[in-house]
Amino acid sequence: MLAGAVLLLASSPAANAAIEYNFTFTGNNGMDATGTITVAGGVVQTGSINVTGAPVEANPSMLVNASGVLLPGSGAAQNQNGDNLPYDNIINFGNDPILTGNGMDFASGQFNSTHYHTLIGLWGGDVNGNPSPGLYTLFVGEALLDGNGNVLVSEYVYDAESGSLVVAPEPATYGALVGAGLLLVSFGGQLRRKKA
Repeated sequence: MLAGAVLLLASSPAANAAIEYNFTFTGNNGMDATGTITVAGGVVQTGSINVTGAPVEANPSMLVNASGVLLPGSGAAQNQNGDNLPYDNIINFGNDPILTGNGMDFASGQFNSTHYHTLIGLWGGDVNGNPSPGLYTLFVGEALLDGNGNVLVSEYVYDAESGSLVVAPEPATYGALVGAGLLLVSFGGQLRRKKA
C-alpha cells in the first residue's frame, strides 16, 4: 500500500513542482562545496554554490573561497582565462551519476553576455565529463580583481577536482513530501475501510 502511495505521489502534478535540495561536494584533494538547487521536471531551475579550499595559482599559493549563482537554461560560459564550460542543468535521480557530463555552471561577476570573473562547474564523471558511478567533478576558475573591478590576474584560481556528491531535499520540502505521502496512505486506508 505504501509503495502504491509513493508511486501515486511521484506521478502526481505536485511531483513536477519545484523542489529545493541541499547538496555537498567533497573533493578528493580538499576542495569542497555546499549549495542549494531548485529542481522542476528534471531540470535545475535556480541555485547557488559556495566553494572552500580552492587553490590559488598565483604566488603566494594559498586556498580561497569562491561562490556563484546558477546560470539558467543550457549553453556554455567562459571565464577571464577563456575556459569554456558547457552546462545543461539536467538532473536525473535515477542515474549514477545524477548529473550529466555537462552538469551545472555557477558564476559571478559577469562582464559580458557569456563571460564571468568567477566560473564554477559541477558535473557528473571525471574531469573530462566521462561518466563514472559515484564520481563528480568540481571546477573553479577565478580572476583576481582590484578594488575597481580591473583584472590583475586572469587565472588567479584554477582547479578541477573529482570527488563525491550528496544531494538531499531541503528539510522543509522533505517534511512536506512525507506529509503528502502519509496523507495518501491515510486516504487509501479510509477507502479500504469503506469498501469493507
